[in-house]
Amino acid sequence: MKVIELRPNRELLNVKFETYLYDQNVFFQRKFDKKLQTEILRLEPDSSQDSLLEAKLFAYHNHLFRNPYDSSCWFIDNDGQVWCFNNEESSLQLKLDKAASIKLTKSVYNPSIGFGSQNVISITNGGGVLELFIEGNGKFNHFLFEDIEAGVIFDTRYIKETDNIIVALNAIHENDTKKVSKLILLTYHLDNSVKDEPLSIKLVKKQILRVKGSINHVYTEKNGQYCNIISSDQIEFEYDSVNPIKSEDNNSNTDSLIKIPRYYWSQDEDSLTVYMKIPDTLTQFSEKVKTTSLGVDVTIEDVILLKGETPYRLEPNLTTFKRDKDTLQVELIKAENGLMWNELIKGDTGGEYLPNEALAAEVHAKLAHLCSDEIVTREKNQSSIGFNTEQLEECDLNSEENILQRIDLKSNSISHLVMLGINNRVLFAENQSTGLSICLRHDNDGCIWNTVENGNDWDLKHSFTFPGFGYIEASKTNKKFCIAPFDRSIVLIIEWARHALLYERPKKNATVGRQAILDFENGMTQILGAVAFNQHLIILTKDSLLQMEICL
Repeated sequence: MKVIELRPNRELLNVKFETYLYDQNVFFQRKFDKKLQTEILRLEPDSSQDSLLEAKLFAYHNHLFRNPYDSSCWFIDNDGQVWCFNNEESSLQLKLDKAASIKLTKSVYNPSIGFGSQNVISITNGGGVLELFIEGNGKFNHFLFEDIEAGVIFDTRYIKETDNIIVALNAIHENDTKKVSKLILLTYHLDNSVKDEPLSIKLVKKQILRVKGSINHVYTEKNGQYCNIISSDQIEFEYDSVNPIKSEDNNSNTDSLIKIPRYYWSQDEDSLTVYMKIPDTLTQFSEKVKTTSLGVDVTIEDVILLKGETPYRLEPNLTTFKRDKDTLQVELIKAENGLMWNELIKGDTGGEYLPNEALAAEVHAKLAHLCSDEIVTREKNQSSIGFNTEQLEECDLNSEENILQRIDLKSNSISHLVMLGINNRVLFAENQSTGLSICLRHDNDGCIWNTVENGNDWDLKHSFTFPGFGYIEASKTNKKFCIAPFDRSIVLIIEWARHALLYERPKKNATVGRQAILDFENGMTQILGAVAFNQHLIILTKDSLLQMEICL
């Protein structure tokens, strides 16, 4: 496993940038405004789906699905009809008339659509039914599978070389009274070898991966061998129908990844506390603790307990330490008060982070508002607890660490690991036809990273920067979606109702940038979906579709 450290390209960072200013020359013009005959198909969580994992999965579900291979976006209405909006032509077309998978009585999650290629589409009703549509000669070949796990499609990939289709489904399961996320990978093989015979398809492989926290994004690489997963915890391999995962192998694999921590550390706004076990072989010793502004060196006799470069600056003259039986406790003082560190030593995975009890109590108190008493009806005589995006505020997500893992689907192993931590929060991520694109917060900026695939080699490249956007995004407590067109000329924050905020990517070394606000007026209902194209914003509500031209 290779651990990759993200180092932003300094040439793409703008230290001179000051702020975004409202510019009246930036405006929006309505090009298409359609009242839908049938409302959008939308589910609320029921009374048993009361975890934060499920709240996030429902609240941030984008009901407008962008096809990364063209200029279209798709949605599903209450009648089970699948609609396609062509952005270039500003036209709405009924693409699939009543897809068989849409059965509300079986739905556990909201329905979803995935695009494996220009001609391969997957649709699930969120309740154990999956449909694959293979377009050819102006029509769709239709395949129905009614025995899969209920879940939400996070990715679909068609591999031309093997004629395989990989569908990635995310679901929340209960494991030992705790809710965990599961990623179900279904691999189907297309067979068109018999001339004049219809196309056939069969399931050839099924894999299940488990995460203790949330799975935030999934991208399957073009060759189908690797899968990129952004999650709040490390992946565990649970099942493989082709290469059975032996429990002892799985344990050894987990041990090699996690290992017994060499040290533990915690932090508050001002300091960091490190706990290191004193080796039993040392009975009489003297400890040496040396700190610099960017480094720590702790040794006992000739045994090195901790050594390396820190990601942020320290106050070396204020370092203290003490012994407590077989433990050495070192107190380090941060040079920047209030800055929360995502790691203690750069690139060192040998330590384990212990959440600060006071901070944990504060976060728990802020999360209490998720336990809503408001009853929302999904169907007649069926109660449910409703979660809205405005209930999931920034404080709910600040303490969540993220990990980007590149998974080898052949060997069921992690080939590359990127520790995103707390500070490098994921502002948004999306699958493009060319790879995975992620916007991460770096200090106050928003940095765009793109994956670089080259066989077994893999890396992330810093491509663009939106200066100051990380700070701005964190302040928007009513946001529902954060989106950007593929050219990254702008980035938009879509609030749960009425407003969209636009920020233009400033030119190199500019001190100010342009921003604009779009007010949809009081009459607009809650925004359920949003997609950004280079010069257009598409908004979906429960009963309307709106296309706005962005005039910069």
